[in-house]
Amino acid sequence: MKPTTDWRLLWRCFLYLAPFKAVLIGIYGSMVLINLVQLIIPLLLRWGIDEGIYGNDLGLLARAVGFIMLATLVKGVLVYYQGVWSESSSQSVAYFLRGEILAALGRLSFSFHDEMEAGQILSRAMQDVERIRFLTGRAILRLIEGALLILSIAVVLLVMNSTLALLILLTVPFLVHRAYIFGRQIRPLSVDIQQQLGVLTTTLEQNLRGARVVKSFAQEEKEIAQFAEQNEQWYEIAEKTARVQALNAPLLDVIANFGTVFIFWYGGWLVTQDQLT
Repeated sequence: MKPTTDWRLLWRCFLYLAPFKAVLIGIYGSMVLINLVQLIIPLLLRWGIDEGIYGNDLGLLARAVGFIMLATLVKGVLVYYQGVWSESSSQSVAYFLRGEILAALGRLSFSFHDEMEAGQILSRAMQDVERIRFLTGRAILRLIEGALLILSIAVVLLVMNSTLALLILLTVPFLVHRAYIFGRQIRPLSVDIQQQLGVLTTTLEQNLRGARVVKSFAQEEKEIAQFAEQNEQWYEIAEKTARVQALNAPLLDVIANFGTVFIFWYGGWLVTQDQLT
């Protein structure tokens, strides 16, 4: 699927949150405040160390510690309410979609239900709704939050030292490239998992509904073997997906941490040269 289509799908999912404007203001307003607090805490640490410890001012150091504790408390409260609001809105989206799916299935013709397997319908109704719920809840929020945090840190570092800002931004193109590769690897696997789960659900549904027929023709062993084979196929796809995730998740962390290494290396050198505190 083309990337433009992916962005259109992402935007379409985000539009499901439109009826919850008040909650969205709270969610993304708290996100901005959380990022501000995360930027303020290192500045408070710097103030406490430079003016309190090196300046031998215990009163100022105590105030710095108090402000840091207060900022941490505020951040914790904001994170809590952000989680509650995002989960509430995403669950509301899932509730709405389930109702829409049921209504749509009721409007479809008999020929559709004759041709479409019930297991596939159940799989899509469950898996797709759950993924949209996750996407409209934490996924989009974390995506915007991460981008905002990187931008905020870059601005602060540009004010402090432009070289430090360039060092931390040096890893961003590699992160984006690796994330793009990861997305291209994981997307077809996710589709395969969903399709295979639909096959499993269909087989199970047919056997439960036609249990008497299966028993009357002594087909239990055949149906069990068929289900075991389909289950093995699902397991292999799921294992491959887990391997892709296990490879890419730490690799993304390593690339991101290179920025921290560069900051400590160059920033530490600036401190030893009395050019930075």
